[in-house]
Amino acid sequence: MFVRSEQRNEFWAPLLEKAYAKLHGSYEVMRGGHMNEAFVDFTGGVGEVLYLRQNSMGLFSALRHALAKESLVGATALSDRGEYRTEEGLVKGHAYSVTGTHKVFLGFTKVRLLRLRNPWGRVEWTGAWSDSCPRWDALPTECRDALLVKKEDGEFWMELRDFLLHFDTVQICSLSPEVLGPSPEGGGWHVHTFQGRWVRGFNSGGSQPSAETFWTNPQFRLTLLEPDEEEDEDEEGPWGGWGASGAWGPARGGRTPKCTVLLSLTQRNRRRLRAKGLTYLTVGFHVFQIPEELLGLWDSPRSRALLPRLLRADRSPLSARRDVSRRCRLRPGHYLVVPSTAHAGDEADFTLRVFSERRHTAVEIDDVISADLQALQGPYLPLELDLEQLFKELAGQEEELNASQLQALLSIALEPARVHTRTPREIGLRTCEQLLQCFGHGQSLALHHFQRLWGHLLEWQAIFHKFDEDASGTMNSFELRLALNAAGFHLNNQLTQALTSRYRDSRLRVDFERFVSCVAQLTCIFCHCSQHLDGGEGVICLTHRQWMEAATFS
Repeated sequence: MFVRSEQRNEFWAPLLEKAYAKLHGSYEVMRGGHMNEAFVDFTGGVGEVLYLRQNSMGLFSALRHALAKESLVGATALSDRGEYRTEEGLVKGHAYSVTGTHKVFLGFTKVRLLRLRNPWGRVEWTGAWSDSCPRWDALPTECRDALLVKKEDGEFWMELRDFLLHFDTVQICSLSPEVLGPSPEGGGWHVHTFQGRWVRGFNSGGSQPSAETFWTNPQFRLTLLEPDEEEDEDEEGPWGGWGASGAWGPARGGRTPKCTVLLSLTQRNRRRLRAKGLTYLTVGFHVFQIPEELLGLWDSPRSRALLPRLLRADRSPLSARRDVSRRCRLRPGHYLVVPSTAHAGDEADFTLRVFSERRHTAVEIDDVISADLQALQGPYLPLELDLEQLFKELAGQEEELNASQLQALLSIALEPARVHTRTPREIGLRTCEQLLQCFGHGQSLALHHFQRLWGHLLEWQAIFHKFDEDASGTMNSFELRLALNAAGFHLNNQLTQALTSRYRDSRLRVDFERFVSCVAQLTCIFCHCSQHLDGGEGVICLTHRQWMEAATFS
């Protein structure tokens, strides 16, 4: 971005430029980039790029609707050797503003015109429909006077087909309602915004729907309630060929009602990290249609089994740019939006925004924090005689075990489980101290307490064995949420992410001891909270002392 003041006493422009450079860390990171990034930064809108060499069907309609909604529109003629002026007066490698559209008739021929502006304000198009072109003389006087203003202001008209010959991309920034104020002539937008993060080993599952970890990606449910209004008969639709393939369905007059949805995925805080050698990740998103019969079943743990059954309605291209957008034309109904990085394990902050012309609802797929009663009580199983005898031998006259004695007991009692694994499932001393806090008196464990603990351990061991598919003594950290759900703990994304980051190792694995420690901590926390529930509304009231005790013992 670069600005220049026309007057010596005009300071707002360089001050704005300086503030923008400070936002990104330096002037250096402002060299190059894309026009739409500046559009989005200064307006908070949603940017999208139309590649004219790939598809130009419906472009005039797209621009007309965008300008009616007071969107910012720019066009670029790409260049592989910097900026230079062509014989027709255009500047290659330069950004132009698109400020208007108009249809005129030359005899019986309909001509579609675009009004462009060179921000330099000096160099203008000299081809057909330029300021001095004789074609203007063939128009009615009223039409010519309304459209043609001859002055060196950088603004000019050109025909759509010439525009397609000389320009490569169109960049559109749709403005949010808080920027637009009262609804513009073309109608406003309905907007939802979500903040998220891809975390290695938790929800950075890659972009391939067939991958084993794809289901772990963040998921958002979108419900489209109303189709768009009918369009003019002589137009291809509000965005023509842009958006989902097959958007318009049958021939004109038999169109299936569709909803226009603009989805935008933005990588946050990435550009300022360029000095550290970090670049934009390759990101994108998929849109799946959710059938009515699956709607009530959808939550994160069950999505692993249900996601392969969904039909993909649309997807964005994977792109290593800050903003990846897609204009979709979808039938009214329920959809699942899954943003992802191209490669599993990539980490970044992101913002997902949903713009629709008509009403919609959008929520992040999440779970409500709760625990099954059985998870807290556990199975109360009678101890085998040899295990009870071993407990009494280690406990001695005190008839209670301390942490080191409990560790010795568990190392023997859990021995049969090790023959099925290549990695011993030792329970460390610190974890044993945690088990004493959760199931005993804090410093010791009586026989009836151990009986309750042993029932839990056998259940947790069976769950761990189920998710330790390769019998390595560890499970994939992506599956920790599934194991916790199987143990009866239903946690939201934020809490599950925190637990995953805490209990996984550097190889993104969770061993048996870490799993036991995690589940024991959750059991202790839920038991403490259940004692202080107030009114059954999921609210607990604690004194400062009670809070400190709960935080310390769990």
